Amino acid sequence: MAPQLTREDASGTRYLRAGAIPLVVAAIAVPVVLAMLLGIVAVEGTGVGLAAGAVAVAALLALAARYRPEGRLEVAGRTDAELRLLVIAPVEVDAERAAAIAAKAEGAADVRLVVPVTSRRIDRWLSSEDAARAQAQRRLAHSAGALVAAGLPVSGSLGDSDPAQALEDELRAYSADEVLVVADSEAFAQLGPALKRLDLPFERIVPHGATASDPRTAGG
Repeated sequence: MAPQLTREDASGTRYLRAGAIPLVVAAIAVPVVLAMLLGIVAVEGTGVGLAAGAVAVAALLALAARYRPEGRLEVAGRTDAELRLLVIAPVEVDAERAAAIAAKAEGAADVRLVVPVTSRRIDRWLSSEDAARAQAQRRLAHSAGALVAAGLPVSGSLGDSDPAQALEDELRAYSADEVLVVADSEAFAQLGPALKRLDLPFERIVPHGATASDPRTAGG
């Protein structure tokens, strides 16, 4: 896409500039409309119109997958002053990680555990995620058990296969004060763009009960 329509941050994530979306929509819609008009004028052109529509849909899906929103993540409003922590856990929370979370969550009214359903792309396309959901349910049960054993009040749910989307979805409904991330390096990298849009403090819980600092305050 033309550099006039996008910008790239220090991490390499590309964003659409303000005013680019109408141009993108026009670039997709105009060829489709022209092709469909051609199909009306000449019956033989119907196939051209359908092909143009398919190409436009594919282009729209590609853009949606590649470009992330630039605004801040929406967080549900508060109704009280209770402390609430959101734990996003693409990997299982073991006893050591649970102890580290307990140290951060002392006095919390609730710890919300979200486990993304890790599945292959082909399974998502074919709507065949039963095995992945069963595995995520087990990971949720084991992780919640570790947190309860550490003395925490826990509620939990499964989230989107994309950890960043799972985080964004949960924050719309859950008024967290802080986000704790239990993830390996790959999953943490996936969360990077979403965490950069987060106005809440966050930390990554790493093996042996240690915590990695918020990259916004520790130079990334």
